[in-house]
Amino acid sequence: MKKSILFLIPLFPFFVMCQNSNKKAEIALVFPADTIPMQYNYHRPSFYLPILDGVVNDSLHIKVFFDTGTSGNKFSISDSLKYFFDSDSAFVQIGKIKKQMNIQYFRSNERNFSDIFGKNTILVGWKFFENKIVEFDFQNQRILVYNELPNVTEYSKVKIIHGNPPGNFAILIPAQVALQGKIIQDTFNIDTGCNSYMVLSEKHIKEQGIDTTNARYGKPKVGGSGLSAFSIPMDTFKIGDLSAANQNMRITFSNYNGRGLLGTLTMQNFSVILDLINYDLYLKKINN
Repeated sequence: MKKSILFLIPLFPFFVMCQNSNKKAEIALVFPADTIPMQYNYHRPSFYLPILDGVVNDSLHIKVFFDTGTSGNKFSISDSLKYFFDSDSAFVQIGKIKKQMNIQYFRSNERNFSDIFGKNTILVGWKFFENKIVEFDFQNQRILVYNELPNVTEYSKVKIIHGNPPGNFAILIPAQVALQGKIIQDTFNIDTGCNSYMVLSEKHIKEQGIDTTNARYGKPKVGGSGLSAFSIPMDTFKIGDLSAANQNMRITFSNYNGRGLLGTLTMQNFSVILDLINYDLYLKKINN
């Protein structure tokens, strides 16, 4: 009997060690601090842009066009609503977050986003959610807001590059596009205000010798810019260590001189986490 007890005693510390190692392997659950409904396909079949509900100065209920391609602590609104404000700033609330922001008026007689979403729509940029972590859930049409990073073990991570000027910068990532057997590398603005797959300056056409014979011509739906543009099917694109191919994906070339744009038609194929605390982008392919 004593021999049996002596044999079992060494097993007990081993069992405890296994229990502890299993506990260490567990990943702590991080729950969102807020869940904000998102109208992604807003009344028009060809527009895929994030629209949220918001309140200005605790009284004016409005639609919010959330455009991550826009920076600055401001919101844009039609000058036809100027009579509603008695100062150059106002409080904007989206979900549980409430911030005082500067007001930027646009002329109501000029083409802009209110032509699509209505006069009672404001535009806010990524700075509204600064120091938060924002997850775009396109499938369930919602935005999840976190105070700390959720589980991203299955995600591809890309470091966000700060554009200029400091404090009012664009949020950029390096990426590459393959088409017609050629590779184009550029820096892309993460732009939920761009209703396209990806947009590049047409300077790449000459540099790479790209054939435009079968290009589709038109105007890109990018913030109402009205710039002339054409699109060409792309083979693949790569962001960080994540690559994807889709025969329906097209790269738009425009006659502007800015950086590339990563639009919503690409982002909707992924779970997108925008870490605006540490400035990282996380992507995970959605299995449709």
